[in-house]
Formats: sequence, C-alpha cells, structure tokens
Amino acid sequence: MVVLDLGQGQSGCVTQLGDDSLPLALKRRLMALGFTRGSKITMVRSAPLGGAVQLQVRGANLCLNNKLAAQIQIEV
Repeated sequence: MVVLDLGQGQSGCVTQLGDDSLPLALKRRLMALGFTRGSKITMVRSAPLGGAVQLQVRGANLCLNNKLAAQIQIEV
C-alpha cells in the first residue's frame, strides 16, 4: 500500500521508501523530512485534480507531489 491509498484523516506507518529506481538523493531527502521506517503518516488532504497531497509527519504538515508520494510504502 502507498500513501496515496489513504483517505482523508487516515494514518499508516512507513515500511519502505521507493524501489531501486528512486535516486539515493531523493531517498535521503525524504528521510530528512521525517519519512523514516516506522514513522506515522496521516493524510491531511489531497488536491482536487490529483497534483499533490498534504501529509502530517512527526507533527509537521508537508506537501508532496503524487509521483513522489507514490514512492512511500506504508502499512495501515
């Protein structure tokens, strides 16, 4: 399951960041933002035309585009 599968207000925990095709620099950037294994993520809202999502991670609200958010694997 990926972050985009969450509904508004639903939460999950990070299990994996991307696959081998995701550049290492991007994985490190996501980890620096708080997307580490075991971190709780809550879907705050998504853009009406599917361009981005707003997530709450470790008390911070962050916006990610859907392409990047699809790389974050979670477990509900």
